[in-house]
Amino acid sequence: MDQPMPPPDLLSAEEEARRLAKLFAGRPAELLSLLSNQLAVLKQHAQMLMGLCGLLITVTGFSGAHMVRSGTWAAGLMVLGITFVLVAAVLCLRALTQVRWVTKALQDDLEMTARAIFQGRDRQHALLGWAAIFVALGLASYLAAVAVAALRGEVVG
Repeated sequence: MDQPMPPPDLLSAEEEARRLAKLFAGRPAELLSLLSNQLAVLKQHAQMLMGLCGLLITVTGFSGAHMVRSGTWAAGLMVLGITFVLVAAVLCLRALTQVRWVTKALQDDLEMTARAIFQGRDRQHALLGWAAIFVALGLASYLAAVAVAALRGEVVG
């Protein structure tokens, strides 16, 4: 008797590829469409994070002078936030530049094709996970800078 499959989110790239190759046997175009769509989701995720990075940098540009006038703590937190956002942007760009065309990964064996795409997808997903953490840290640092400035009586905005 076959062992039950673990939940899909716990499968390795190899196990996921094997499973999907079985499910899509005889329907390679549908499998390739699924793989392409997964990469598109990662691209959208990266674009959303890049948008947040841009927003944080823009807001900092408008209120940065107020932070600096509020003192060392507010200025330091603002710089820390900008640094975190810069790291997040670099991670997003790295993930976006790792995108490989599905057609470049095509092989005669659909399972091998899926495995190659899943391995790249998983690397990109991990980078974007780290980028999201750095965006959150940047936002938290910026909000802490705003709080320090507000407590010191400096109007921010």
